[in-house]
Amino acid sequence: MKMRDLLLVIIVLISSSVEAMCQDLTAFEVVDNESVGLTIAPFGKAGVAIADIDGNGWQDIFCIRWSGENHSRIYTNTEGFFTDITEQSPLQQIEEGGEETETRTCMWVDYDNDGDKDLSIGTNKAIHLLRNDNNVFTEVSDEVGFVGQKPGGFIVDWFYSLAGWADYDLDGDLDCAVSQDNNPNLYLFRNDGDHFTNAATEAGLDNCVIAGETRVSWCDIDLDGDPDLLGRHTFLFNHNGVFHDVTDSIGLKTQFWTTHREFFDYDNDCDLDFFKVPSTTTDDGAIELWENRDGFYFDVSQEAGFINVKDRYRSLSPGDCDNDGDLDIFVQVNIDQSSDLLFVNDDLGEGTRAFAEVSEFIGITKTGDLKGGGFFDYNNDGFLDIYIPSAEFNHVLYRNLGGNDANWIGFILKGTTSNRDVVGSLVTLYTGDKKQIRYTTCGNDFVRQDNPWVHFGIGYASEIDSVVIRWPLGDKQVLKDIAINQYHKIKEGEVSAVKIHNGMSTGPDAFQLKQNYPNPFNPDTRIEYQLSSAGHVSLFVCDMTGREVVQLVNCKKAAGSYTAQWDGRDTNGRLVPSGVYLYQLKIGNASESRKMVIMQ
Repeated sequence: MKMRDLLLVIIVLISSSVEAMCQDLTAFEVVDNESVGLTIAPFGKAGVAIADIDGNGWQDIFCIRWSGENHSRIYTNTEGFFTDITEQSPLQQIEEGGEETETRTCMWVDYDNDGDKDLSIGTNKAIHLLRNDNNVFTEVSDEVGFVGQKPGGFIVDWFYSLAGWADYDLDGDLDCAVSQDNNPNLYLFRNDGDHFTNAATEAGLDNCVIAGETRVSWCDIDLDGDPDLLGRHTFLFNHNGVFHDVTDSIGLKTQFWTTHREFFDYDNDCDLDFFKVPSTTTDDGAIELWENRDGFYFDVSQEAGFINVKDRYRSLSPGDCDNDGDLDIFVQVNIDQSSDLLFVNDDLGEGTRAFAEVSEFIGITKTGDLKGGGFFDYNNDGFLDIYIPSAEFNHVLYRNLGGNDANWIGFILKGTTSNRDVVGSLVTLYTGDKKQIRYTTCGNDFVRQDNPWVHFGIGYASEIDSVVIRWPLGDKQVLKDIAINQYHKIKEGEVSAVKIHNGMSTGPDAFQLKQNYPNPFNPDTRIEYQLSSAGHVSLFVCDMTGREVVQLVNCKKAAGSYTAQWDGRDTNGRLVPSGVYLYQLKIGNASESRKMVIMQ
């Protein structure tokens, strides 16, 4: 088949795919920063680190200051509303007024296995490790030996880039690889409990090709149980703690220079495929998808619908944004008037797949100075949202409105004998004749640490068969009879799961309270809830001080599904001011609350 004819076939496949998917796509809306507590952050931005740093069941944001004056920001999340706690850290002292003028990479990690997330940072001059104690951060880099050296020669900056964290030696704690400009060697900071030792030499990372690539990350590419290292176009497999270049033997020798790349299972055959984008219009290569076939990679970019187009790509993030059971890809574009890209993965049957770029159809509308970003579920509704830091807009938060009735399930994992962050877990979900896998990492690529929880869309399946977790140190755990459409806390070694909904532990499932829709809203919204048994029901709205605004339901109801409407008026019929409000459902001694935003 001639290339022109092949491209025509691809275009037809994509056009048909978009038309077929329109009824199942979710839509996104831009969330007003102020309405969710994302304050003005006046600095050039370049990336994001997402984690639940305080263990309250809501995902928090670290917004990276790339360069210039001012400092990075830490936003904790409580029920979908963010609070700036940066002043509880030494970030201002580190990033302002000194020589550390460029912040390169930042990642949340529980390096000391105490149950909360600490913060690791690489700048143009140093690396930093900030220990977290109840959301108060203390610099401990010198104390624990997490320190880099200035390379030889006459240089002004010796940029450090964190490769992320992984348990490369499988001893139950997390180690960190660090690359550095003008340094032919990688750092491999082995975690020895209360101190870090540079183990790069014994791991074979001195004078290796990957050290000069400066953009390094971790992933267990071959899924053999130990984490491997990947650079911009070089891949090193880990064999008993020593790394070997396998780029040629796995079929990726022809890879061109790239910054943003990810291994994930796009075709649900339970191995990791490879996707990458070039960093700028001047880089060699283009958007490419490489399929893993028995450990050897084949370029399937054109067959999958990726046409050779270049742009200033600044990050990418895989995630099942429409919950249909197939991983989609968000690609972030920077600086010009090009829109960010959202490639929806569609199974066309008979082993054929195509990606359709649908951003203009679903509300991905912002253009301009944006950099970094990716998927995470900021409001715990099971539909993946998108966050992008921006010098122009401060923050761009796209809320995924859902609305396609697709089901999902999520897992919040915690290690006991393995590292507490359970970095290096492999989770396999079985639903009918379909299998999906997710591999957990700490740091995704150069400027991104996104969606820290394991999330699966399951389409219109009404139940799952089982979940198998291979924990980082190799133990396996099988879970069955697990409820869908909620997150589950799973602790390594425990037989039962702890179910959570909206970040709160629940007792028996007396009811389910859904997110209001639309949200934000004007002039009215609907609130859906389900009762598993009869009882006296109270549903009311209050402001953020706890003062009751209006009562929507106050009576006994039978088991079943119900919908309440609110027109934005208080008990006296007056329109309430714009802002954030809570609605709370009570039945017996059980209660649950959610936030909503009215824009009058």
